[in-house]
Amino acid sequence: MPSPYVIAIDAGHGGSPTSDPTQLWDPGVVVGAVMEKEITLDLAFRLRTLLRRERVKVVLTRSTDEYVEISERWNRVHASGARMFVSLHVNAYDGDPSINGAAVLYPKPDSLPFAQAIDAGLAQALNRFQIQDDGVVTKPELWVHSDIPTATVEPAYLTNPRERSLLLQNDFRDAIVMGIFQGMLAADPQIEQTRIQIAHAEAAAAAQRQAEAASAADAARTATATRWGLIIGGIMVLWVVMRTAIRRAVRTPQPPPYRRRTYRRRRSNGKL
Repeated sequence: MPSPYVIAIDAGHGGSPTSDPTQLWDPGVVVGAVMEKEITLDLAFRLRTLLRRERVKVVLTRSTDEYVEISERWNRVHASGARMFVSLHVNAYDGDPSINGAAVLYPKPDSLPFAQAIDAGLAQALNRFQIQDDGVVTKPELWVHSDIPTATVEPAYLTNPRERSLLLQNDFRDAIVMGIFQGMLAADPQIEQTRIQIAHAEAAAAAQRQAEAASAADAARTATATRWGLIIGGIMVLWVVMRTAIRRAVRTPQPPPYRRRTYRRRRSNGKL
């Protein structure tokens, strides 16, 4: 079976306050009751679902509401053997709620083509929602240890009332992850090629199992037929032997019945 393509996804921020004052937590952007950390985790789950259908092995830097240091997030990505990495966030701009749009950030020149592919997919997916495409922006201070194609996606502004309303809608979130997904496929055709290889291998394995099951069934039927053949043959032989014995018993000549003879003594007529 071919090895799956591995992609790492980072749900930005995370964690909640506890009774322990030393426990760190980071909700991200907060507007009213809406928290960035909850949006990013939901987007990560949705993107994971799409990628799994493509036979991709998905690694999440977090899958619960937990605080994870940036360095530990990258350690998890690096340990997974991922071939590309996307960090999910939403944007914010204090003081001007009119600021809007989607942007894709990248840390190094090596990641520029990947960021451009993600941006193109995202722009196309969000076009029907009239989201402005702010393009790609270099952010060298982000993911400084990155050695694979890396991008940070900020699809909308939580501080913009219209975009905040969209971020609460399922169809808009589905469009975001679909755009990222399409960008990933465009960035590396090996994702689709690996899916095809895995599908072919799975089909071949299924056909092999089916052939083995059919062969086993044929062998079982043959064994059953052989057993019945031996049983019936034995019965036939026994029947022939018994019939022959009966016929011999009928044809054996019987001795004639014994008849007792009677003798008459003759009387003498001589004279004295």
